[in-house]
Amino acid sequence: MSDPSAPRVRIAYVMTHHPRVATTFINDEIAEVTRRGGEVVPIAMNRPAPDDVRGAWAEDEARRTLYLKAAGPLTLLLALARVLREHPLPAARLVLSALGSARLDLGIAVRRLVHLAYAARAVEHCRDLDVRHLHAHFGQAPATIAWFAAEIGNMSEGDRWTWSFTIHGFQDFVNEADARLDLKAASASFVACVSDFTRSQLCRVAEPRLWDRFHVVRCGIDLDAFAPRDPAPPSQAPRVLVVARLSAEKGHVVLLHAVARLREKGLDVGVDLVGGGPYEAEIRAEEARLGLSDAVAHHGELLPSAVRERLVAADVFCLPSFSEGLPISIMEAMACGVPVVASGISGIPELAVHDETALTVPPGNVDALTTALERMLTEDGLAATLSAAGRVAVQERHDLRRNVGELLDLFAGTAAVVR
Repeated sequence: MSDPSAPRVRIAYVMTHHPRVATTFINDEIAEVTRRGGEVVPIAMNRPAPDDVRGAWAEDEARRTLYLKAAGPLTLLLALARVLREHPLPAARLVLSALGSARLDLGIAVRRLVHLAYAARAVEHCRDLDVRHLHAHFGQAPATIAWFAAEIGNMSEGDRWTWSFTIHGFQDFVNEADARLDLKAASASFVACVSDFTRSQLCRVAEPRLWDRFHVVRCGIDLDAFAPRDPAPPSQAPRVLVVARLSAEKGHVVLLHAVARLREKGLDVGVDLVGGGPYEAEIRAEEARLGLSDAVAHHGELLPSAVRERLVAADVFCLPSFSEGLPISIMEAMACGVPVVASGISGIPELAVHDETALTVPPGNVDALTTALERMLTEDGLAATLSAAGRVAVQERHDLRRNVGELLDLFAGTAAVVR
């Protein structure tokens, strides 16, 4: 179903992987742009893992996505060679500019050349499908490829190419020398920032003259898919749920220490972990060291419908991160009416406002997290009051349909619009 008031757009989305369970927010955005009459051409660096291709929609996306690494070195080199042959001077300038942006770092310089080859192949694919705007999710490699692709596209006389990107948070700023967000911000038509905090970090690295093109477009969720659960009576064995990648910055170990203290106080608290990642062995080792192996359940990566089932069963949602953007998982928990305890960092307080819509704590502070969880589990009426306010906040700020509408408005000034 299309929205007659929205501009009709044709866009290539550039991503690291697609489809991917861990980035359902991108899947939902693409589906909503399509529902509103837009045409999205997916381009990904990597093929999805088998577990990421679940259901008819994901299978169709996997079939129609251009996978750049899968093209093979010869195809990629030939694509770049054609650019150099057809546009020798501007192509040479682009290569020199790309290498210059590496600032004498050999590893980054090699990646720039690889991304130029990816971009050359992406441009061929876009031309075949009459696409002239690329939108990247995340400011690292996908944005580099979209940036170079627009530069290559504009080498053809009379051809107008534009590009844009969405930045999310921690991962976009972890390696600023490689990301060169300052240069990307100067080249892009606009940058969508998922929170005010994220926008502030982009302002920190970019020239003030560019700040007007940085727009806060909050991630949205399907509020129908995460409808409020029915009220549940207090549990004698409460469950604390975490939905997050198993990586060091998510702070799972802080929660384990807090839960161990709560159990010492006589609260029979258990933990459910949803997600996968490189830190799983360390988390399991800490569970064993604290005597929590029987109290913690690992569920792996789950589809949104299964995530909601876990939310419905949870007494508290917790995200004790050391670093963040503004996590989708907090939005989903609040939408379902689950009370939230989270670190009060980065973009999180823009939604999780302490003692209004959630309880927030300093990152890495086991004492504060223990106290907050104990309050949420034992203080009369607190969980119900905060969860009701949280649901309203999500409805007002993170409705997928409204937020995609804001993104489509930004595309209106680019080559994405089909005239």
